[in-house]
Amino acid sequence: MTAKTTRILITGAHGQLGQALLANLPWLPEFSPSRLRMKILEVSLVPGSAVAPGSAIEIVALGHQQLDLTSADLSERLSEINADVIINCAAYNAVDAAEQDMAAAMALNAEAPERLAIWCRQQGAWLIHISSDYVFGNVFGNVFGKDLGNALGNVSGNAAANMRGNAPRALTESDVCEPLSLYGQSKLAGEQRLLKANPGALVLRTSWLYSRFGSNFVLTMRRLLTERPELKVVADQVGTPTWAEALARLIWQLLIWFHLKPEKSAVLSGCFHYAATGQCSWYLFTKEIAEQIAKQQCNSAPSSQAAPPLQTASPSQATLHSPANPAPITPGCRITPVSTAEYGALLNRAQAPRPAYSALDSSALKDAMAAMPSAFRCYLPKDYPSPIWLSWQAQLALMLSGLGALPWIEWG
Repeated sequence: MTAKTTRILITGAHGQLGQALLANLPWLPEFSPSRLRMKILEVSLVPGSAVAPGSAIEIVALGHQQLDLTSADLSERLSEINADVIINCAAYNAVDAAEQDMAAAMALNAEAPERLAIWCRQQGAWLIHISSDYVFGNVFGNVFGKDLGNALGNVSGNAAANMRGNAPRALTESDVCEPLSLYGQSKLAGEQRLLKANPGALVLRTSWLYSRFGSNFVLTMRRLLTERPELKVVADQVGTPTWAEALARLIWQLLIWFHLKPEKSAVLSGCFHYAATGQCSWYLFTKEIAEQIAKQQCNSAPSSQAAPPLQTASPSQATLHSPANPAPITPGCRITPVSTAEYGALLNRAQAPRPAYSALDSSALKDAMAAMPSAFRCYLPKDYPSPIWLSWQAQLALMLSGLGALPWIEWG
């Protein structure tokens, strides 16, 4: 393999995807200690990360305080770093707050990606930009009707995997984008401006990200299930929960492909969807979180101790305290489905509108990556499947089991 240096800039490194990228530094045969190694030039987030020095890949991972993408001198800063690839994880993600601060949302979600795209085009660098399922509106109309019962549908059996109301299919890249919120409008504007400025860039739309990092739905439910006697969760919004560390490993596959190519050129360009397979509502997602934790607690509890009974609006639930050490749930905690309107009334504050159905179809990206040489694909122990194309339930199980950290991987 020809030795060369590839410098990768990760923006928004303090966010959960930025942290997931750093936590999942390549785990491929090409990165064994006897062959290719990496070094971190600057990481404001994880000092002393266990990465071998003296390598052909250099990583610069910066948060907002180290690299403000809205600053006037952004181009000069980018030229100082001189990256071959930029992974833009930075974003204004406060969906409700964007309704009152559209200027800030546009600055980070639309103007900054365009400026990154222009610099990358001028310098011959590759840009990977992360976008959102909220660029879609109600593509198929009101898929659940006015009755919450239509949203719940069959809440037993495999409902969490296939419930989608009247929506005929998951959303593809060719579906019309008509965002309902100002946040969604800013993300769509970012996609459009970026690709117009640099058609060789790659936009990855994803949905409902969660991980062991930062603030996200799974970690919030973990806490609330231990604290409250009842949780009321929205049942008429359906999408695809996606493990941020699975997305991180997919991005690393693309980066390794870029690095190993004889010439430094884009691996993929345009807009692609990435999410786990399947779909569910926030309500069914919460039920699955609790049920998986309950199973883990039962499996880890001494045989002489019976698991406490759980009472919920539907099948049994529980909660976790940490992926490696689940905490006891609050006995009698109930999980109750509510409509978006009912949930808004409970909050007693204005909420940005959200799509009723935004499950993403990732088949186009999967097909494009199928052409990747097998030597570039993920390496894992034989009994551990790659999480990238798994169902959302399977990805959640890996995250909750604590296996996501992969501290036990042996290179070689």
